[in-house]
Amino acid sequence: MPDFIPEFEKQFQPVKIDMQKLIQAVTDDSITFDDNVLWEINYDRFHQDIRDDLLVAAMARRFPPGGGDVMRLVLHQMQLNSNPWAAVSNPIMLSEMKDMCRATKLDPQISKYLDEFMAVMAGDTDGFLIKADLSSSGYHVNLKRAVEELTWCVLANGVDAKFGPSAARIFRLIRDQKFIEQEEIQKRGMLPDKEAKFLTYSLLQSGWIQQHELKKGLPKAGPTKTFFLFCIDVDQVVRMYIEMCYKGLCNAIVRREHEKTENKCLLDKKQRIDAIALHMRKEGATDEQVAEIEEMITPPEITLLETIHQKVNKLSQAELQIDETLFILQLYLRFQNNN
Repeated sequence: MPDFIPEFEKQFQPVKIDMQKLIQAVTDDSITFDDNVLWEINYDRFHQDIRDDLLVAAMARRFPPGGGDVMRLVLHQMQLNSNPWAAVSNPIMLSEMKDMCRATKLDPQISKYLDEFMAVMAGDTDGFLIKADLSSSGYHVNLKRAVEELTWCVLANGVDAKFGPSAARIFRLIRDQKFIEQEEIQKRGMLPDKEAKFLTYSLLQSGWIQQHELKKGLPKAGPTKTFFLFCIDVDQVVRMYIEMCYKGLCNAIVRREHEKTENKCLLDKKQRIDAIALHMRKEGATDEQVAEIEEMITPPEITLLETIHQKVNKLSQAELQIDETLFILQLYLRFQNNN
């Protein structure tokens, strides 16, 4: 938690105590002293915690077991000695990590093999952690690189969901090669020519990939040969996907409200009966009396209510997933704009 640091002048001011109000507050619970105090959400800290949870979950999937716990420890130590939104953190010493392990009472196996955990995580291709110096035991957290890797995963999953796994393979191939010709896509992607061309141009038409024209003159003033290379403009694709996410989020919210509006009478009836049954239980009614009230909802209505709740829960879950995707994409743009 952040430390509370009062203003320097206020540290030497005497505390003002209204004894009359204190006496009244003892006898009257309705009297409060914070009527003029306003509270607001610390969005920056909220976003920081959500970001850390995503990074911890990613490392837990990549290095089970224990990778998530080590990453959470690293991020906590980063908050103590660095700007939490810095692209690359200050060095985090291994000795500090070991002291933190003992203080937080983590799994003894993690404390015992912490050196190996950190070395393996720093050697990973995703680059979440960087060795500070070959001769030291310090590590940097590369937040910018970590967010970029999460963004690539989100984009690849979006391509997979819309076009299928073969298109996602092409998307990853173009990302790895940066610039690649159609023939190379067919060869390296190990896909039939017709399918590879169809998926590549579907991605191009939808804006997930871009085409770069390269002209090269032949020797002895021969005709110019044109090469068409496929590439990915990440910033453009991220902004396009953000727009798609907002549309999907709006559709999910509208559909959820539509389900509630269309079945408002039945939902209100269920709510009234549940309230009556709860009140009867508090009054000491028998189970038979409560069951008689609950039977006012017919079996077909119960089936319909279950269907409605399943739809609403599924739409609410979709909203949360879209919101998580939006958060990662906006994090990417935040780090890019800062640079």
